[in-house]
Amino acid sequence: MKILFITPYVPSRIRVRPFQIIKELAKRHNVSVVALGESDNTRTDGVEELVPIVKELRVVPHSRLRGLVQACISLPLTVPLSAAYCWSGRMKREAESVVNRESFDLIHVEHLRAAHFAPRNSKTPIVFDAVDCLTGLFCQMSRAKKSLVARCVMKLEALKLRRYEPRMLSSFDRIIITTEAERNALLDLGSHLSIDVVPNGVDTNYFAPRGTSKVPQRVIFTGKMSYSPNAQAALWFAREVFPRLRARWQEAEFVIAGSNPPQSVTSLASEPGIRVTGYLEDLRPEMDAAAVAVAPMRSAVGVQNKVLEAMAMALPVVASPLAAKPIGHCPGLLEADTPEEVADTVGQLFANPNAARDMGMRARDFVEKAFSWQAAVAKIEQIYEEMVNR
Repeated sequence: MKILFITPYVPSRIRVRPFQIIKELAKRHNVSVVALGESDNTRTDGVEELVPIVKELRVVPHSRLRGLVQACISLPLTVPLSAAYCWSGRMKREAESVVNRESFDLIHVEHLRAAHFAPRNSKTPIVFDAVDCLTGLFCQMSRAKKSLVARCVMKLEALKLRRYEPRMLSSFDRIIITTEAERNALLDLGSHLSIDVVPNGVDTNYFAPRGTSKVPQRVIFTGKMSYSPNAQAALWFAREVFPRLRARWQEAEFVIAGSNPPQSVTSLASEPGIRVTGYLEDLRPEMDAAAVAVAPMRSAVGVQNKVLEAMAMALPVVASPLAAKPIGHCPGLLEADTPEEVADTVGQLFANPNAARDMGMRARDFVEKAFSWQAAVAKIEQIYEEMVNR
């Protein structure tokens, strides 16, 4: 099957969902990719793995400054900031040019921010991967932000998305999303939508324990730190939870590992026991040396890849309900919400390192069986077949 994959960012180990889907599809299909260049200069670790296995990978540059200007201009308009930020006439023309030049069996569009790049005059069936319900995410963020200005901006974005998201989704032939809860959230916006659930997976060959000596009281949080919910979670843990841990465990360490941390996160490195790594070529050595992983998300939708990756690294994970519930009850994933609950749960793992290691190994066993990219892509291929045959 000849497939055109359109994304608003370059697929990589940071943008793991399209990265893994494309890798798996390319084993059996002819895949071409058109991607908008990373507007925040995020490194694209792993993208070199795609170049030799896809037919074509075209990256259209898009500056962060231009994105910010477009977002500001959209403030009084009905277009959401997130969509305006990623608008690119050059990207639109590139996608249309590829479709006009070459015949495809199917087009796969990733994320609401790329919905406006879908070629509208083509008769080729289009599958849209919404990933998550953005209306729900921004509603959460409007409640979680401490700044009044930030809360107002998030609320405005949520109101815009409540109209924009179902309108854009209704123009696609078939929609996929990561969890049943996110599917229900989209159906609440537009009940006539045809939506299938295709969960995220984890590459358990890449994310695997490497035998590094554990630092007994080290906690790690991973994620792209330029993503607001990740930065918010790191700040919350550092300010609300970590001082409680240090009061009891004087050697406790908190490692924040991820690209492009904002100044608010970078400044945490001045606090005793906190280290902010910034971009790392390889997260695995840092993860392997930690005793516990945390996912203290205050705003989150869908399955959190950071949780699956930590579990695959045989780490016990202490996660907020927002991060834990999409995965469900499983070994090695501990749910805790308040600062007291999180500190107590992490402290119990510090106090019982053998039990923590056992939980981590059972967590890895679980994700190996339950979260496979092969199974996820097999479901996507079934949807492709139905679309093409129809």
